[in-house]
Amino acid sequence: MKSVFISVVLLIVVIAMASADDTPKKVYYDVNEAPSLFEKFVKEYNREYKDETDRKTHYDAFVKSLHSINEMNANQPHATFGINQFADYTEEERKSMFGFKNQ
Repeated sequence: MKSVFISVVLLIVVIAMASADDTPKKVYYDVNEAPSLFEKFVKEYNREYKDETDRKTHYDAFVKSLHSINEMNANQPHATFGINQFADYTEEERKSMFGFKNQ
């Protein structure tokens, strides 16, 4: 009886350890899905653009961010990167926002 109880407890511990995966899940974005990801981004962050040219400029910046996010997730084992409120910023907007004016 005691060995059955120990076996059951060990089985529960093994199952719990196997299901407790604390490794952060890496996010890799399929760039082919950029149009739908961008639409979701626009809604989530309430983006409004001046015109279609401005929208296209920010869409292109967003796609560039997707590539950067994928690259950083591939090269940084202890960090996970994803889409945030800055994902559609152009280089000029980033420089202006973060103070990199002389680069």
